[in-house]
Amino acid sequence: MKRAIAAALFLLVWAPALFSIDSGDFDAVADFSVTIKTLSQLDEATANAYGLMNRFLLLDGTVTNILILDGNEESYLVQVELVSGEWIGLEEVRSYSCWVLFSGPRFASVFPARVPRTPPPEVIESNDHILIVAVALQTVEIAEGETAWVLEGIHARPLR
Repeated sequence: MKRAIAAALFLLVWAPALFSIDSGDFDAVADFSVTIKTLSQLDEATANAYGLMNRFLLLDGTVTNILILDGNEESYLVQVELVSGEWIGLEEVRSYSCWVLFSGPRFASVFPARVPRTPPPEVIESNDHILIVAVALQTVEIAEGETAWVLEGIHARPLR
C-alpha cells in the first residue's frame, strides 16, 4: 500500500514535467505576433526567412467575402476574405486583407452555402469578426503591383 501511494505521489509530482512543453517548443510551431497587417507587408521570401511558412498563425479580422468553391459536403472548399484595418490620423483608414481557404466536411456547417434564418453559434457570415488558426501558403497578385496572402485555414470561430 505504501508503494502504491509513493508511486502515485511520484507520478503527481513528475508527470507534468514529463509531458510539458516549454515556450521555445511552442514558438517553433506557432506565431501569435503576426497580424494581417504584418503579413501583408511580407513577401514569400521574407516570410520564409522568418520561418512563418511552417508555423500556425493566429489571426483575427472581419469576414468581407465568402465564396463556396466546392459545395460537395465531402470535398467542401470555401474561400474567405479576411480584413483588418487601422485609422491613420482622423481621416484615413488603411485596410489589410488575406484570403483563407478552408477545406473539408467540417467547414460545411461553419460556412454554409445557405445561412439559416436563426444560425447556430458556430456559423460564420459576412461581416462577422472571427479568429482563425492558419498556415501561410503563398502570395497572389490581386491587382497590378498589389498582392494578397493565401492561407490554409485550420480552425475558425466567430468572436461574439
